[in-house]
Amino acid sequence: MAGQLSAFGELEGIEGVFIADSNDLRCSALKLKDDRLCLFSPVTGLGEKALESLAGIGEVAFLLAPNHYHNKALRAYADAFPDAELCASDKAAPRLRKVTGLDIASLKNLRALLPPGVDFIEPVGLKTGEVWLRMRKHKETSWLVVDAFCGPKIQARRKEAAKPEILKPFPTYGTGDKAAYAAWVCQQIREDEPKRIIPCHGAVLRAQDLPAKLESLVQEVFVGS
Repeated sequence: MAGQLSAFGELEGIEGVFIADSNDLRCSALKLKDDRLCLFSPVTGLGEKALESLAGIGEVAFLLAPNHYHNKALRAYADAFPDAELCASDKAAPRLRKVTGLDIASLKNLRALLPPGVDFIEPVGLKTGEVWLRMRKHKETSWLVVDAFCGPKIQARRKEAAKPEILKPFPTYGTGDKAAYAAWVCQQIREDEPKRIIPCHGAVLRAQDLPAKLESLVQEVFVGS
């Protein structure tokens, strides 16, 4: 059925991370310390394929809304997983509560259950309360991001791409202080050198020179150089 999520499948090269796609949208599932799951960015299209595959992976314990715009499907997921804790950054939570009418917890309980090598990144200079996941596995750093970066829409599902993009509305609707964000993210790229980006929009990105491409893209869009 068009518009429904695919089954969740483990992402090659990152044990414990599972992804499902619906058109150009993606929901990711992270296996926690206690073998339960956190769903990062619940997106529309939750159906039988996704539900059946999740049942075979683990119990869904957390639903993470990674910014205040990613809220349209929260009610459906809350109904499907009534025992799961909905959570978001402190900055995103107030609007999410207002828009959805749902209880939104902080990241505290989820943070305590993140597996080794995984932690949160909360970008500077954004107004949407965006939160990313940083995963250090097998000497390679990967980022799970929201709207800051995306992959090509035309890329075949499950196929990786090497050229990052920035979601068109993001500079206007996502950033509050463009200069602060650009400075922060360029520094973060240099420190982490992420070779893989799992975005919520478009193809998964992977390349050895991805850090240089990301920084060049940020400079072009936010600095104009």
